[in-house]
Amino acid sequence: MVSTNGNHVLDEKTKNFVQALTDSREYQSFQKAQTEFDSDADAKKLLSDFQSTQQTYSVFQQGGFPGTDDQEKKLRELQRRLQQNRKINNLITSQRDLQMLIGDIVNDISQGINFPLIPQQSGGGCC
Repeated sequence: MVSTNGNHVLDEKTKNFVQALTDSREYQSFQKAQTEFDSDADAKKLLSDFQSTQQTYSVFQQGGFPGTDDQEKKLRELQRRLQQNRKINNLITSQRDLQMLIGDIVNDISQGINFPLIPQQSGGGCC
């Protein structure tokens, strides 16, 4: 929890805010999707295989190693399977929705206290 250096009013309002956030539709959807994903060994293995293959492909591509094309084919196939997996898609969608809600809240707070945010750089693509 955030330390407010003994400001009891701010502590209480922070607790209320966290409770409101955990009561939100976005958070509840995320929790449900996370639980469903965590209980599906096949979905977890598929995501793990995709992430591992993605890292291997990156190494092959950057190093110019033979077999890069095979790694890319494997990665694309795993990506196709990932996109077809309902539990993984629900988890990704619910994470995105929760992140957007939190981002909107951060922006509102930033504007409310006249504290400009430094824009975040977005990451690269998949393959």
